[in-house]
Amino acid sequence: MKRIFAGLLALMTLLSLVSCASPSLESAQPQATAEAKTVAEAEKKTEKKEDEVKAGPITLPEGFSVGYARRDITPISWPTLSYNGDYAKSAHDPLQITCVAISDGEKAALIVTVDMRNIGAALIQRTKELLTKNLKGVEIPYENIFINSSHSHSAVDCNYDDPSVIGWKSQVYYKQLPLLSQQALQDLTPAEAYSGKSHTDGITFVRRYIREDGTFTGIHMRDNTNSPIARHETEADNEMRVLRFDREGDKKDVVMVNYQTHYGSASNLYPGQISADFVHTFREAMEEDGKYLFSYCNGASGNLNFQSNIPGERKYENFVKGTPHFVDVAKQAIASEEKMETGPLQIAHSDYTALRRQYSAERIAQAKEVNAAGKDTPEQSELISKYGFQSRYEASAVESASNVESSVVPFTAITFGDVGFVAAPYEMFDTNGQEVRAASPFKMTFVFGYTNGSFSYIPSALAWKNGGYEVYTCVFREGCGEEFAAEMVRLLNVCYTAANG
Repeated sequence: MKRIFAGLLALMTLLSLVSCASPSLESAQPQATAEAKTVAEAEKKTEKKEDEVKAGPITLPEGFSVGYARRDITPISWPTLSYNGDYAKSAHDPLQITCVAISDGEKAALIVTVDMRNIGAALIQRTKELLTKNLKGVEIPYENIFINSSHSHSAVDCNYDDPSVIGWKSQVYYKQLPLLSQQALQDLTPAEAYSGKSHTDGITFVRRYIREDGTFTGIHMRDNTNSPIARHETEADNEMRVLRFDREGDKKDVVMVNYQTHYGSASNLYPGQISADFVHTFREAMEEDGKYLFSYCNGASGNLNFQSNIPGERKYENFVKGTPHFVDVAKQAIASEEKMETGPLQIAHSDYTALRRQYSAERIAQAKEVNAAGKDTPEQSELISKYGFQSRYEASAVESASNVESSVVPFTAITFGDVGFVAAPYEMFDTNGQEVRAASPFKMTFVFGYTNGSFSYIPSALAWKNGGYEVYTCVFREGCGEEFAAEMVRLLNVCYTAANG
């Protein structure tokens, strides 16, 4: 079976080489045999470890407990398609998945973070089905699982159906992730929870910037040659939230960090390579002293503030390389820790019916014509101008509507004691994330974006007023940012009421 699987991966790699005629792919063709051998060797190396993880049923400890596991998911077959449609021939740093298991002695929840850009809803559904069926000795309902993508713009995007991605994501989601979850549950250890928040003027986050010519950009150090940045669109968010789980015995503390950022800040910094971005450098620096096991949870979308006090002209590069500054902020939060009550787990879930934007049959037909003309061709550009689309991305968004009136959007809240986690499957703006935190009844609230699927940009009310790329590509109706934030707050209140009568 191992040889068959290795052969399939090698075949898929060859198919990707044949189907894409770029110089980098042509130079990679002679390596196909070596890649197949690498796949087989890697499979052999992981076999024993996987058997060890599978052994024995899972028993939940009494009281509140926390477990942790991490696995490497760096592709072992090259080249691999990255998010922007280019092929990477190596990895700058390892891509990983982490899982934090939380239990109150009767129920358990899994908080998973994957080093990649986006995860499709269909893939999430299949993965959760496997997780709920394959874990031995414990039942974890679908709603008790968060799968969060770190949204690194330098990593692999699971929304592609390229052969080099299909084989890899099958390994990650259908094999590695179930094993990782079981390992985290087997690691459950009685724990106490502490929280901290830190604020700094040195690093703050904001979703968009306004140029002097009135246009918008999400990345302050790129695409601004014609018109420099004038100001932030909104007040920057400078809060980082930290949870530290102090575990009994010789088990290391588990530290979860939640903040609002967007990974345009280091995108394309490493040509020809995939990267976990500064999630990797942050994780590495946090664990350097050996005290902690680190889990990063991406929240709403906000970029590095262009006024941040990080030295150097290329601030996005310095942010990656200057992670110690960021670690200092996290450790400020740990130092200001406050003990949290850790009562029973409460879960609230809703399959929310969200209204989509509507377009006329004529407009959809125009969009189809634009898209049929081929990506970035002169014919497509001519049609975009003719029909008044702002870009091919808008045409794609319009065609995808096809008179679909609504979509079911899954929202979930997982809470325990003084702590609330709430998740949404889209890229929300930083202001809506702040609204959720401000209205939450819990002392410490983590807001998860990019979780359990990825639907669309969800702009704030101000963004809708100002326009821009995120607005004209959003599939939902105006006001969706505040509407969805209200639903997240409602679920937090449902959990709070259930816990407090």
